[in-house]
Amino acid sequence: MRNEPRNVGVFVEHGGRHVARFIGEREDGTLDARRLGNKFAFPNVYTQWRTYWRREMLSGIESLAKAKTANYFVEHGGEIHETEGDSADEICTFIFNLVVGGGVLEAYQWGSDEDGNVALASEITATLDQLQLLANDRELFTRHPIVKERPVSGQHVTHTPAFSQRNGKLYVFDHIDLNGSRPTKIKERAGLLGYMFSDIRAAEHDAVAYSLVRPPLENASDAIDYAKKVLGSESSVVNWTDERARSAFLEERRRVADAA
Repeated sequence: MRNEPRNVGVFVEHGGRHVARFIGEREDGTLDARRLGNKFAFPNVYTQWRTYWRREMLSGIESLAKAKTANYFVEHGGEIHETEGDSADEICTFIFNLVVGGGVLEAYQWGSDEDGNVALASEITATLDQLQLLANDRELFTRHPIVKERPVSGQHVTHTPAFSQRNGKLYVFDHIDLNGSRPTKIKERAGLLGYMFSDIRAAEHDAVAYSLVRPPLENASDAIDYAKKVLGSESSVVNWTDERARSAFLEERRRVADAA
C-alpha cells in the first residue's frame, strides 16, 4: 500500500504578517484535539510539530523549511497574485480549505450543484463503475483500476484530482462543465485544474493529464475561451459529450488498467 503524503496545514506571509492554519484548529487558531479524529497514527507527535511551527513562524516562514523529518516537513508552495485586498487571514483560510480542507467547493464557496460540475462528476463516476474500471469495495480483475480523489504529490503541494490511474506512469483526470452561469467560476476552476496538472507534471515529468469537458451550449465567452486555452495547454481535453472522443478515452483507460 502506498504511503501517500498529506497536507496538514498552510503558512501565509502577506502584508508584513505571518499566519497559519492546521488540521484540528478552531477558527481562532486554538487546537481542538477532538477534530483530529483518526487522521494521525501518532497525534501527540503532530501536535508537538504544530506547536513548534506556530512558535517559530514568527521568525519567518523560510526558516521553517530547515527543520524537517521524513514524516513532517515544510515546503514553499509558491505565490498568489490578485488577492484584491484580502487580508492574510482570509488568504490563509482560502488556501487551507483548498489544499487541506474540503477542496474546491469549500474554498470557492461553490454550491454543491453549481455549474453542473457535481452532476458531470457523477456521470463520469457511473460510467467508470459500469465498465468495472473504478476501484471500490468489489473485487476487480483489472490490474490498475482508476481511483477517486487519491492525493497526488506535486512539486509544491499535494493535490487531490477527481480521478487518477497508475501503471508505472501516472494518469490524472478531472472535469469541468463550461455551461455555468457564472463566468468567474469557470475561469477559477479552469485555472485551478491547470495549476494542478502543471504542478503534478513538475514532480512526475511523464505524468499524463486529461480534462473531461462538457462544452458550452451557447456561444463562446471570454471565460470559456480562457478555460479552453488553459486546459488545452496543460492537459489533453476530452469532450465528454462526444461519443467518439469519450469512447477513445475509456478504451485507453481499459488498456492501461489491464496492462501488465
